Amino acid sequence: PLRLVGRPTLAALAPPRASWAAAAGARRGFCDDEVPKWHARYPAKYFDFKAFREALKEKKESMSEAELREVRREYAPPAPEGWTVLSFLEHMGFGDGAEDVANLFERWEDFISMTAKDITRIPDIAIGQRRKLDRFITLFNHGLWPKVSSDEFFERFGGRPLENEGTAWNAQDDKQLLELARLYDADFGDPWIYVSWEMQRKEEDCRDRYVELVIKPRERSTTHELAITKASRPLHMHRKFRMIPPDLYIVPSETNFPLAPLKFDLPAAFTKYRQDDIF
Repeated sequence: PLRLVGRPTLAALAPPRASWAAAAGARRGFCDDEVPKWHARYPAKYFDFKAFREALKEKKESMSEAELREVRREYAPPAPEGWTVLSFLEHMGFGDGAEDVANLFERWEDFISMTAKDITRIPDIAIGQRRKLDRFITLFNHGLWPKVSSDEFFERFGGRPLENEGTAWNAQDDKQLLELARLYDADFGDPWIYVSWEMQRKEEDCRDRYVELVIKPRERSTTHELAITKASRPLHMHRKFRMIPPDLYIVPSETNFPLAPLKFDLPAAFTKYRQDDIF
């Protein structure tokens, strides 16, 4: 025979009260699910792009510094005759610990190619010794220490003479000078550095030659006016000036700047204000 079974009630489906309380005590929140063992052993890792960029930057800088260090070693100036690293330190007056520092370097090139950053890695030396060592290494690499004779100094830093330096001017040179002066606009700014390179002569030689060819004939063909009045008095004058500052007038020679005839007519309205001892 069929047996009718009724629908179970909520009370029948609910777990016992004791088991529900135990489960609630084990879980502290609604999201406290059980963590799988594999997840606890291998936690998720996320790509830190900022840290990656910093590491990449440091790597590039270290590679660049290593490359520059090799270049400096290759082109390091040789030591003076009879000098070693210890001799260098003694001549510069390094002080205490010179032998210990010299023993850190196997080759002269490793020592003389150091930068200020490399010097900071030397242990057990004072800050003053680091600065002094950096200064003398820089001077040595630039050929400024130890001091040499004037002839050798001029040979090092005199530079190469220009191709036409000191040669006489001819008609072709004058023509080229005028063309370049017109090209670089000699009446505006200072173009002589460009003209001198094109002419392979010194700047002052090109400028002086242009003055002889153009400026002097042009000024001699005209007349000029010159007037000196009390308008030269300083505008900023007060009681703290204990003495009147002197005036310096640079007057061109009349040979190259001939003066115009004196023709000055003061308007009648200003005649009563004129002082003969002034103007």
